[in-house]
Amino acid sequence: MRKPSISFFCPAYNDEKNLAILIPKVFKILKKLCSGFEIVIVEDGSPDNTGKVADELATAYKPFIKVIHHRKNLGYGAALRSGFSNAKKFDYVFYTDGDMQYDVEELSKMIPYLKDCEVVIGFRLKRTLTFIRQVQSIVFNWIIRLLFDLHIKDVNCAFKIVSRDALNKINLTSNGAFIDTELLVKLKKQGYEFKEIEVVHLPRKFGKASGGSIKVIFGTLFEMFKFYLNNK
Repeated sequence: MRKPSISFFCPAYNDEKNLAILIPKVFKILKKLCSGFEIVIVEDGSPDNTGKVADELATAYKPFIKVIHHRKNLGYGAALRSGFSNAKKFDYVFYTDGDMQYDVEELSKMIPYLKDCEVVIGFRLKRTLTFIRQVQSIVFNWIIRLLFDLHIKDVNCAFKIVSRDALNKINLTSNGAFIDTELLVKLKKQGYEFKEIEVVHLPRKFGKASGGSIKVIFGTLFEMFKFYLNNK
């Protein structure tokens, strides 16, 4: 298979220390694996210096990096939608989070499958989550299977690559963590099949995760049931 061209993006919130490590690593792996690439950082209104660090990286790696700034924190789904909207220069869109919990070098395991599949997604066999977060994840994945007949090992794994053509056929609306489910449900309705690849999940070294907060949980459930009722 010839080298693919890839638009990479990552949502970043409270990731000033993570980005300084992640982005050089992303640049190195994309330069090695791709025929052409771009890097988009979506800075979601962070209260720390994430935005400043992102801008400094864009200057250092010009013209390969661009930064999208949200003036205030809009949520994970809104950050991903900004990424999908702005990372559109090349044939595939690859994204992961800015918190360094995934090893971007594992992209090399996904690329061979792009020959026959337009959606390749990761799943975490061993998750570095608290016990409560693991229970939440298991229950959430079970509900998703029940409501949407979506039999995916790990819906919320933030390590996915999708063809630009496939993304152009769907419209995403979620502002919260439900967006990963919305993405896969809508791609499935378009007839796309998924290839699932096991990926390593690493502990977060810097910054504080917000995925387990009550606000995020209830926001996700609200969007999930709203989406279900509107798409029955």
